[in-house]
Amino acid sequence: MKKRLTIASIMLFISGSYCAQSQNPHTKLNQSELLKQFEGNWVFEIGKDTIAYWDMKPWGTGFEAGLKYVTKGKVVKEGKGLYGYESSIDKIVEAGITKGKDIGVYVMWFITESKFVLIPYSDLANPEKASFRMEGEFRDPDVLVETDIIENKVVKIKTWKNSKR
Repeated sequence: MKKRLTIASIMLFISGSYCAQSQNPHTKLNQSELLKQFEGNWVFEIGKDTIAYWDMKPWGTGFEAGLKYVTKGKVVKEGKGLYGYESSIDKIVEAGITKGKDIGVYVMWFITESKFVLIPYSDLANPEKASFRMEGEFRDPDVLVETDIIENKVVKIKTWKNSKR
C-alpha cells in the first residue's frame, strides 16, 4: 500500500510539473526563427497612385531588405536595411537607411508567434516611453498588418500582402 501511494505521488508530481511547464506564459519565443516570417516580396497600396514594395531576402542569419515607394511609375522613396537577431538582448535589430535621410536603428521582438513590437533602438532602456512604436501582426503567412503609434496615438495602419514567397 505504501509503495502504491509513493508511486502515485511521484506520478502526480511529474504530471503536475509537466502541465505547469506546458502552460507557462513566459515560454521564451525563438526570435531568430520567428524573423523568418518576413521572407518575401511585400506590397502595400499607400494611395490611389502610390504602391510600396518591400523585399525581404534571407542574407546570412538575417535579412536584407529593399524598400521602394512608386508613384505613377516613378520611384519617389527608396531605402535599404539589414535585419538580424542579437542574442545579447534576445531581440531583432534593424538598421535601415532611406536615400537622403539619416540611418535609423530599431529593435523588434515577438510577443507571440504572430505579433511583434518595434521601437527605436535608442528607446530600448525604457520601451514604454518610446517616441515611436509599431505593433505588427502576421494575420496569415501572406498578410502582415502594421500599426504605427506616436505618443500613444495610432497614426497609420498598413496592410502588406506577400506577393511571392
